Amino acid sequence: MRPVLRFGLLLALGGTIAGIAFLGCNAEWELQQYGCPEDANRDPRCCPCAFPELCPDPDNPGFTKPRPIPWDCPNACDGPPPLPPRCSDGGTDGGEEDGGMSLCAGDACVPEAPKDWRHAAFFSDWREPPACPANTPILAFEGTPAPPPLPCGECSCDEPEGTCTLPETWTVSSAACADPGGGVKTNFDPPTNWDGTCNQDKAIPSATLCGGVPCVRSITVSPPVIAEQPCKAHTKGEPEQEIPKFWNGGPETPLGRVCTSAEPWPSCPGQTGKFCGPAGDDYSSCIFQEGEHLCPEGWTGERHVLYGVVKDERECSACSCGAPTGGTCKVKYRVFGESACMAETFSNDVFTGMVAPCTDVMPGTQLSEKTAELLNYTKGTCIPNGGDVIGELTLDKPITVCCPAATT
Repeated sequence: MRPVLRFGLLLALGGTIAGIAFLGCNAEWELQQYGCPEDANRDPRCCPCAFPELCPDPDNPGFTKPRPIPWDCPNACDGPPPLPPRCSDGGTDGGEEDGGMSLCAGDACVPEAPKDWRHAAFFSDWREPPACPANTPILAFEGTPAPPPLPCGECSCDEPEGTCTLPETWTVSSAACADPGGGVKTNFDPPTNWDGTCNQDKAIPSATLCGGVPCVRSITVSPPVIAEQPCKAHTKGEPEQEIPKFWNGGPETPLGRVCTSAEPWPSCPGQTGKFCGPAGDDYSSCIFQEGEHLCPEGWTGERHVLYGVVKDERECSACSCGAPTGGTCKVKYRVFGESACMAETFSNDVFTGMVAPCTDVMPGTQLSEKTAELLNYTKGTCIPNGGDVIGELTLDKPITVCCPAATT
């Protein structure tokens, strides 16, 4: 009885296992949904799980995930879409997204290098570069991109410090204004550094004669004069620190390193026209060519142009300011015929830049005292100069590095 029972149990168990294998690969709807080709029907290893309960996820109890398909199976990331879940990135980078496995045992699976381009491991960062990867040990190139534009600040000028000098020259003539060259001239100037208050220096009494005629017939007063100091130059937006120009001076130009191998890169298993290249935190699998070029199709993810020779002699020209111009000053002067500047005889306005005006008065008018008052003074402005980039930036021995575009 026991041998017969044991034999029956074995038959039943064998039938169950065979049924599971059959359900895993041979049902037509399962082949369509899970991508099992007909030539994989005899090998259950090449099929994803037909039933989710057969694929428990050890990392997430209560959930399931597809079972990895061995790379030697004919349906392992080879063929038109839809690809199995583990090949959601198309197999171009050999990553492990969605539970996938690397085609190149930790390296990247990349397309063939186009004509005139070479495969390379590429590093670009602001830190000290690590050694070339073991599978690309030859340092083929090391350089930097072009330095950034030199940030010269915009130059500006402060307002000038200055003063408006009151009229200094007061000339009385025995001839009318219509005859500027005729008559006898009499000095009626105020004292030096006069502040404009009532002043009786050089008074001319009414009975004073010059050449037989009254000395007073007209008076000419010079315009005020602006005296301004040079403007002080400034730089708008001047950086607190000098912007570094080279990789070893700061973060503006990272160092680029290209590493190659004397041997061609190996082919990716099961991927026609794909090759295994370095992949990791430091180096990427890219292509490069001497000179400056556009990236070819399939390699338009990142483009780097590096230069083996960078000679940067640029600097910013110093800011300076031109002489102050455009200032204005207006003064009213008054002439009195009696003491204490009580009885005004006449007055007039004069301003900077005008021709000294001549005023006719009654012949023999007494000129006892005078005053002057500053009506307004508007400071001039200075034109800023400098803040320009001078010097040359020389770039030589360029190469272009192109890395593959990201896939989804």
